[in-house]
Amino acid sequence: MLAIAFALFCAGVVVAGGLGDACSVGYEAIAAVCPLGALEGFFGSWSFAPRMAIGLGLALVVVIVAGRAFCSWICPVPPLQGFLRTKKQRHRVAAEQKAQAEESLTRWKKACSGCSGGCGDVCPSAGNAGGDASFEEASWARKGVKLDSRHAVLAGTLATTALCGFPVFCLLCPVGLTFATVIAFYRFVGFNEPTFDLLVFPAIIVVELVLLRKWCHRFCPIGALMSLFAPLARRLRPQVKVDACLRSTGEDCVVCGSVCPEGIDPVRDLGRRPLYECTRCGRCAEACPTQAITFRRRRARSTDPVMIDDGQAVLLD
Repeated sequence: MLAIAFALFCAGVVVAGGLGDACSVGYEAIAAVCPLGALEGFFGSWSFAPRMAIGLGLALVVVIVAGRAFCSWICPVPPLQGFLRTKKQRHRVAAEQKAQAEESLTRWKKACSGCSGGCGDVCPSAGNAGGDASFEEASWARKGVKLDSRHAVLAGTLATTALCGFPVFCLLCPVGLTFATVIAFYRFVGFNEPTFDLLVFPAIIVVELVLLRKWCHRFCPIGALMSLFAPLARRLRPQVKVDACLRSTGEDCVVCGSVCPEGIDPVRDLGRRPLYECTRCGRCAEACPTQAITFRRRRARSTDPVMIDDGQAVLLD
């Protein structure tokens, strides 16, 4: 999907002189803008622009329908980070993801040991709703949007934009700078217009992604903004067939949680990130040894082994 989106962008630059710019895609007066860029426009100018509001609304509708799919389908940052990492770093990241998945499963099993059914619908052995404090503290017992450092960066981005009067973050955004580099390269090749952009933009991208190795998880304000609306995206979430999952046989399988770049465990929503943060990359379904994970366009029915409800994986008897 990323390759298709990138090819369409390049084709637009070459054939039509551009189907937008680094922060919006469209034709003439009709464009889908970066939702963060649109918000920065409002905060920077302290004025209401109807066209920008429509573009922002369309972008949020896409998030409500597809969640954070942009992060794995279109955003160039994850593949760039993978390219810039050494083989040793890639192995270390894989080991960290596996260790975190194992830790989450161990915490869940420990919390469930001696359970009398006080954790409500989340636990498969639950019999009554209750108020066991240990389950409220468990990583998989989530309610509402979970705020983290990305949301602090988002607030800082909007605050600096309001103070300075222009979108400061856009000058450093690795997403926009990637597409801006493509535009600069095309102008150099097609019109013999060499600029410092060809050196400055890639340099900024490399510095950001090398020094801030966990950009997507800790710093990205675009991901933070999408995460505020992602809980509303109930479709295209991973669905798990409990009877096919190896955990139903007592095996402590953590393959799905280990390969998820977001640290999500789709079986019981055990990971360090809640299920609504899913980027629909499909790696968990591809890696599952028993093919127990699928992505469906509809919401799960009450007859399905697992259904998604309020960002939690609820096991049905």
